Amino acid sequence: MAQEYCVSCTQPNAVYRCVIEDARPGGQSLTRLCLTALTKDGGHAACSLKGGTVFDCNGPIKRVPWTAQESGGRVLEPAAAANATAAGAKPDPKSDPKGEPKTMVDLAKRANENMQKAGEDAKEQAQSAGQAIGNATKKTWECMFSLFFRC
Repeated sequence: MAQEYCVSCTQPNAVYRCVIEDARPGGQSLTRLCLTALTKDGGHAACSLKGGTVFDCNGPIKRVPWTAQESGGRVLEPAAAANATAAGAKPDPKSDPKGEPKTMVDLAKRANENMQKAGEDAKEQAQSAGQAIGNATKKTWECMFSLFFRC
């Protein structure tokens, strides 16, 4: 659902914990999206990724919506981000099984369900093929044991 990066900016110097909301594949690089949005929003000369983990990042959280790549990079403050997510809430993937899964867990569950269904279908086809072969074999033996009178 979200990607986080620790970003260090210069002129004026600042450190941010950048969170990209509703991150999904496609579009520009998530790191570039974060860097571009924070550079514009903070009026910085340049921003770059800071080494280490986001848990070591000593800056305020800045939220960048994934859709900011289309609008030129707009940073949301934490309160605005909560309102934007509540206002634009999408249907739950469980209630909309044909929609895109929101998390890797949902994707894995859906893949597992599809594999189980495919396995059950294959089992049914194998059973019906086995029954057909069994019936043909039975008729062949009946024919042979009756000395070809019941063929």
